[in-house]
Amino acid sequence: MRLANKLNNTPVAALEDTLANYLDVDRTLWYLASEIAWTDDDSYVFKGKMDYYIYYDEQTGLMVPHEYDGNSALETTPATSWGVFYNAQNANYPLLNKILAAPTMRQRYLAHMRTIIAEQFDTAITNARFNAFRALVDTVVQNDPKKMYSYTQYNNEIQVLRNFVTNRKNYLNTNTEVQQVAPNILSAPYYTNGVQYQQPTDMVPVTVRASVTSTNGIDNVQLYYSNNIVGQFQKTQMFDDGAHDDSLSGDGIYGATIPGYTSGTWVRYYIQAASANSAKSVRYLPAGAEHDVFVYTVAPQLANDTLVVINEIMASNFSTVTDNFGEYEDWIELYNKDTQPIDISGFYLTDNPINLNKWEIPAGTIIQPNDYLIVWADEDSAQGPYHANFRLSGIGEMLYLLDPAQYRDWE
Repeated sequence: MRLANKLNNTPVAALEDTLANYLDVDRTLWYLASEIAWTDDDSYVFKGKMDYYIYYDEQTGLMVPHEYDGNSALETTPATSWGVFYNAQNANYPLLNKILAAPTMRQRYLAHMRTIIAEQFDTAITNARFNAFRALVDTVVQNDPKKMYSYTQYNNEIQVLRNFVTNRKNYLNTNTEVQQVAPNILSAPYYTNGVQYQQPTDMVPVTVRASVTSTNGIDNVQLYYSNNIVGQFQKTQMFDDGAHDDSLSGDGIYGATIPGYTSGTWVRYYIQAASANSAKSVRYLPAGAEHDVFVYTVAPQLANDTLVVINEIMASNFSTVTDNFGEYEDWIELYNKDTQPIDISGFYLTDNPINLNKWEIPAGTIIQPNDYLIVWADEDSAQGPYHANFRLSGIGEMLYLLDPAQYRDWE
């Protein structure tokens, strides 16, 4: 109800920013473009009120439309001549009518449509796929004693499908807005302290440099980034002025900074470049925009003090020592080198650098001076508080002991 209210009552100029709080706009545009490109006449874009789902994603707090019952796609007539903005002028289709009236969302939609045309309507790919499906079912179809269509009709329809891809691609490409030329984004690596693809540590910012070319001029380049593995992105403009860690002014390299985040954070980003034509046609890198992104994680910072250390480990323990249940399990030995007791309650052990809080050391865990603590890495927490939720790899892996105050890596 909130989404419908915002969709119906928000002015076009504010619609994109408002909808972003209620709807996964980028995925919705992919959904609409795919349904229209593949002429699914058993769908929202044709019927407007049935044969689709809308799902509330609890992780993002956003609504997401889903295709349902797509058995009538690849329709040859009259759907082959569906326009790129099919039903967008019809107020009974608000996801099309409202969203595609907003210039920036319209351009994002067009960018996705161009990607679909270029990648999914590649006849070399589609013909190979048709051949693979045909090889899978051909003998069964030919020998089916109760088939509704003749084997000759079946063979003829395969060529109809091939023709559909060619004809539909050609028709979509006749649209004047699809024909607009968007910039090319050649690369967009990130840099930490000037070093390409160096993983940042706690609270260290990262610079992204995007190499962009265009035969149609460049109006602006935007960096979209998020410090969550799912959900909305923030946006910041990129500059080619030599003052934003972007190399030289006017060299086609655009720079912008992603702020530093705490250790263990997943950071996603992608680039949008708009041409200087009147429509401000856009392109993305990666082409999937918000749903095919660049990712990096923030590494833990090495602690200056290492009074508690990982002293010994044993993976693939078959005969050395048993746990409190008489079982041979992997184990980790922590040692307090100090002359004072150390409370390591709430510290973390992990074997996964992108999941730093994998196993939390129980409250009340104090290691006495020059004493040891054994943690069983057996994925069996039911056997006691010092049984971790991971095992050790016998062929080698990373193991971290982390201070929760700053996710400092102790050893």
